[in-house]
Amino acid sequence: MKYSFYKVFYISSTERKLFFEAWFISFYIRTILIILPFKQYSQKLGVRSRITRTEKDIDFQLIFEIVHAIKRAVKYSLWRNKCLEQAITAKKMLKKRNIPSTIYFGVRKPGDKLEAHAWLKVGERFVVGERNHETFTVVAYYT
Repeated sequence: MKYSFYKVFYISSTERKLFFEAWFISFYIRTILIILPFKQYSQKLGVRSRITRTEKDIDFQLIFEIVHAIKRAVKYSLWRNKCLEQAITAKKMLKKRNIPSTIYFGVRKPGDKLEAHAWLKVGERFVVGERNHETFTVVAYYT
């Protein structure tokens, strides 16, 4: 680990609470993704093929803090915590706070291998997974 875990105890109590929430949710999500087939779990992500566009009355400062907590949790996780786990974790944390979001799943095929990516948006704003998302073809999205 590049950063000392003890630095978590020197941040504010709100940041610490969000960090531990993100850390435990990402662990839970990773465990579920290992145990259950994604098709079975995807039913719990929300309504398929519907996009939320509402950005009214949304606290983007809270969203920024959640994203920061997820990035911090990624640093300290001992399990795989890539775009899929991060996007689902963010979706669960936002849902808990009644903030509507849309999770996107995309694929691309550079050469002989198939690559997948997941990203999350609130309205038209990205929460996680923005980098290189435009190179992927959207195959499914859930609200």
